[in-house]
Amino acid sequence: MDSNQGGPSTSDRQRETAAEIARKKVLAAYSSTVDSIKNLPPSAKDILIKRHQDSAESPVIYEQPTYDEPSTNWSNPTVLSSTSTYDPSSYAQPVYSSPSYDQSNYSQPNYSESSYNYSNSPAASTPTESSNPSALKDVPVDQAAVNAEWQKYHSAWQDYYKNYYSEYYAKAAQTYLATEKMKTERLANGSAERSHRFRRLIPLCVLLLIILGGLFLQYNRLIFAPIMAYISPDTGDVATSIEAVDPSITQAVSPEPRLLIPKLNIDVPVAFSIPTTDVMSAMNHGVAQFSIPGANALPGQIGNLVISGHSAGDIYSSNPYKFIFSGLERLSVGDLIYVNYNSTRYTYQMTGSSVVEPTDVSALIYPTDKPVLTLITCTPLGTSRYRLLISAEQISPSYDTNNLAPTDPKTPDQSTDNSMPANEPSFFESLWQRIFGS
Repeated sequence: MDSNQGGPSTSDRQRETAAEIARKKVLAAYSSTVDSIKNLPPSAKDILIKRHQDSAESPVIYEQPTYDEPSTNWSNPTVLSSTSTYDPSSYAQPVYSSPSYDQSNYSQPNYSESSYNYSNSPAASTPTESSNPSALKDVPVDQAAVNAEWQKYHSAWQDYYKNYYSEYYAKAAQTYLATEKMKTERLANGSAERSHRFRRLIPLCVLLLIILGGLFLQYNRLIFAPIMAYISPDTGDVATSIEAVDPSITQAVSPEPRLLIPKLNIDVPVAFSIPTTDVMSAMNHGVAQFSIPGANALPGQIGNLVISGHSAGDIYSSNPYKFIFSGLERLSVGDLIYVNYNSTRYTYQMTGSSVVEPTDVSALIYPTDKPVLTLITCTPLGTSRYRLLISAEQISPSYDTNNLAPTDPKTPDQSTDNSMPANEPSFFESLWQRIFGS
C-alpha cells in the first residue's frame, strides 16, 4: 500500500503485472496447442496420438509426408522401420505422467499448417474414433511448450531482479566508498577529532551560558554599582555643575524640593511627608523621606530628617535613580549637603557615618536639640545586606529652638515598617515575589 498517495504501491503493481503476464502466456501456450490440434486433419491427429502411444514402446520413423494444401491430398507414407502395426480400432488412450525433461533440448513447437509435417500411415486415411471432435478433449497438452513459456517468464524475472539489485548495490557501494573516503580525509587532517570534541562541548557550553546568564541577571549590580559610584549620577534633568555656597547665606531657590550634594554631583528630587509604604515607589522618581515616630522632622525643625535613596539596581532596570546614592561612601566629615524646601535652601554639614542592620530603625531615633539630617542607602554596593547612615547637622539658616518636630504618632508614619528601605529587588527576588506574592 502506498502510504503517500493511497492505492497499491509500486512493488504491488509490479507483482500484479508479472502474474498477469505469466497467466496470459500460459493461456496463450495452451490455446495455441489446442487450436493447432483442432486444426489438424483427422489422419494427422491419429498420427500424433499414435506417436505418443508408441514413444514408450519403440520408436517409429516415418518418411516426410508431402502435403498439397489446396487439395488437401495426402500421399501414403512408407514406414521405414516399425516393430508393430497400428490398428485404430484397438486404440486406447494412454495415461501420461509428467516426464522429467532437459529444458535445453526443447524448443517451442509451431503447429501452423504451413510448417507442420506429418508422417502418414496406412490407417491415416481411414476414419477412426479419434476423428470425432469430442475426442479432442482427451488430447494431452504439450507440457514442453508450457514449460518453455514458464522458463521464459522466470528468466525475465531473474534478469529484472539481477539488474535491479546490481544497480542498487552499485549505488550503495558508491555511497559507502564516498563516506569512507570522507572519514579517511577527516581523520587525516584531524577535523573528525576536533568535530567530535566540539560536539561533546556543546551541552557544556549551553549549560555554562545558562548559568552565566542567571548569574548576570542576579548579580550584575555587583559589577556596575562600584563603577557608577565614581560616575556622575546626573539624570539629565538638571545642570551637573553644583558649587558649594556660603553656608551663612540664605539663598532663595525654587519651590521644588530637592537634595544637592556638590561633592557627588547629585541634584535629585525629594518626596516629603509620605507614608513609609510609599517610600519604595517614590524612590523610582528620586529620593524620599523615611518618616517614623521619633525621626519625622522636616527641614528647619528640631529633630532628625531621614532621606533614603538607592545605591544599586539591575543594569537593565528602567529606574534612572537606581545608582543615585552609590557614592555616599565617598563622603567625609565636613562635606556639605543642601536641601531645598519651601523655596528655602537648608545647608547641612556631615558629622559622621555608621553601618547598621536593616531592621535597626532605633539608630534613627535619638534625642537632639538641633535640626539634623540622616541619609540612608544600602551597603555593600550591589547588595541590600546592611544600611549606611550619613549624619549631618544644619548650619544654615539659623533655626528656631521652639520649632520642634511633631510627636503625634498619627503623623505620616502611621504605618511604620520594622526595617529601613532597600534597593530594588534582584531578578530572582522579583520572580519570587511575582509567583508567591511576598
